Amino acid sequence: MNRRLSQPPVDDVAADLRNISGALRLLFLLGLGIVVLFLIFWSDSVRDHPFTEQGPTEICQTVLLTVSTIVFFLEARRRPDMRGALILAGGFFGCMLIREQDYYFDMIAHGCWKWPAIMLALVCLRPAVSSLKNTLVGLSAFVRWRYFPVLLTGVIIVLAYSRLFGMGMIWNTLLPDAEARTAKNAIEESSELLGYLLICFSALLLRFEKK
Repeated sequence: MNRRLSQPPVDDVAADLRNISGALRLLFLLGLGIVVLFLIFWSDSVRDHPFTEQGPTEICQTVLLTVSTIVFFLEARRRPDMRGALILAGGFFGCMLIREQDYYFDMIAHGCWKWPAIMLALVCLRPAVSSLKNTLVGLSAFVRWRYFPVLLTGVIIVLAYSRLFGMGMIWNTLLPDAEARTAKNAIEESSELLGYLLICFSALLLRFEKK
């Protein structure tokens, strides 16, 4: 009888199994994403001019950022509890998307990308500042969201890891000039692609997670 009382309820066991299966699904999806990133990296590396602005790596970065930006703006309408935070997130990733297109904006004028980025930032900051209390509540809810660490990891990889490990001074000491430039571009662009994958992955989790 005591043994029967010490056994966990069936509902608790089912909940534990659901949590484990959910974690395994996330692990599978992330692993699949890494495999896709490797194939993109490999296809870019065998090109005559690898890791250029028109290469598959840059194109995939643009696609991932575009999807992330759209999802965060859409979720801002669907989730009033996080609206202010999601508008800021959408604006932030939208500015990153514009910055990624600097090669094309420079065809108009050097540094031209700054103006649409500033305009987008101001548009997104206006509702956040006008309702500061709601924005703070939304930010608090956003950082408590269970997949926020995935998003934060992606941002850190893009803004810090890829920049530090893509510094020319590191690769110039390891490789000759021509090879150093290629290695620098490879590690920087592939790291950014990983970061954008995590950002997009977290955005899609936000979009499709169950209420």
